[in-house]
Amino acid sequence: MVNFLELIYFLLILKAILRCLYFWQLKEYRLDRFKEFLTTSQVKQFFLPTRWFLRPKFTLKILLLAYLSFYFNFLILRFLNLLITPIIAYLAVPLTTSIAVLFLKPLSDLILDFIIFIAKIKIRLISKSFIVIGITGSYGKTSVKEILAHLLTTKYQVCKTKGTDNTAIGVAKTILKNLNSSHQIFVVEMGAYTKGEIKKICNLVKPSIGIITGITNQHLGLFGSLDNIIKAKYELIKSLPSNGLAVFNVTNSYTKKMALNTKHIKTISYYQPKTPYMTNLLGDYQQINIQAAISVAKTLKISQKDIESSLKNIPTFKTMMTQKKGIKQSVVIDDSYNANQQGFLAAIKHLDNLKASHKVLITSGIIELGKGKQEVHQKIAKQAFKVFDEIILTKKDIADIFSDLNPTVTITFQPDYKQLTKYLTTNLKSKSAILLEGRMPKKFINNLCQNQS
Repeated sequence: MVNFLELIYFLLILKAILRCLYFWQLKEYRLDRFKEFLTTSQVKQFFLPTRWFLRPKFTLKILLLAYLSFYFNFLILRFLNLLITPIIAYLAVPLTTSIAVLFLKPLSDLILDFIIFIAKIKIRLISKSFIVIGITGSYGKTSVKEILAHLLTTKYQVCKTKGTDNTAIGVAKTILKNLNSSHQIFVVEMGAYTKGEIKKICNLVKPSIGIITGITNQHLGLFGSLDNIIKAKYELIKSLPSNGLAVFNVTNSYTKKMALNTKHIKTISYYQPKTPYMTNLLGDYQQINIQAAISVAKTLKISQKDIESSLKNIPTFKTMMTQKKGIKQSVVIDDSYNANQQGFLAAIKHLDNLKASHKVLITSGIIELGKGKQEVHQKIAKQAFKVFDEIILTKKDIADIFSDLNPTVTITFQPDYKQLTKYLTTNLKSKSAILLEGRMPKKFINNLCQNQS
């Protein structure tokens, strides 16, 4: 009986360790991102048991961290000789997992730096013959990268960064796995959470063309100020050679100002097209991303005929908005990978133009906005109230912001996706239109979309 209880206890410890490591992995083991996470309502799930089984993606690093966490908990059980020691050890799991992350960080950083160093050597050995195009901004980076890479394949051998792997280590892995001497163009998406990170990527790949898609207060909680965001994104332009090319979205006031202040190299400005391009991409907001891609494609001698033909069959990519058939003959607009204000508002506009008798917004909100969280979500809420008949929020702090505006539409807070699936299955009106915004479990989306991939 004692052994059985011990087994149950250690299974509970394991579940708690996996729960905590899930959040560390979600924040890429970064102290700045984790610190920002601690200010959200979701932090309760890190410190306290939940009804959900939260577990990280299993990697060698996760296995090492789980082992270290278990070891630290074992030390508490061994050396703290109190009646309530098992309870203390269980409640200490958030602390022991955090200590394990910090303990492993120097070795982890050393390995990452070594990978980047090897990638730098490889790219120097084969970089004589290809052009590197860097793309950054607060939104639209992945879309512009995917569209541009597709257009360029009509004439060139193109390598691009995978998915949203836009950090220095993500770019380094692309170089090591995919880039070779046959490639003529390397299209690199560049992301950052603090100043200096885009500069680090530029030092690795040495871009000659740079595109800035637009600036918003995305990740304001990590950058600290809008000025820091602007300076961080402009690191791409500063890194370009004297014969390089800087490309700016001048429909955005911040990047328009950047364009006006850039005198040291040639610049191109692009605007929202007056006549929409024929494309298979969903959402009017993609038109500005298409324009960015075309602006660069034309400088690299891609013909108008090839451009127009390619725009009609752009391959699907991770962050694109998609339309799927949902339960009860509903239309589901899946924009769940979106994580920025601009894209959220564009998706709301898309739903406004969609014909449906009942419209539902399901969202987890936008993360890492810091002090701008309330202002941004209030702006989104006011637009959403004009379009949707029902709004379902999965995070308490975001639900409070929406509710405080005294909306006339129905507001529901439901953090449990299983319960949310049951609610929609029972209560969703036939032929509704549903917008999914922000990160949410793939299983929930598949259940809602009749298991479509």
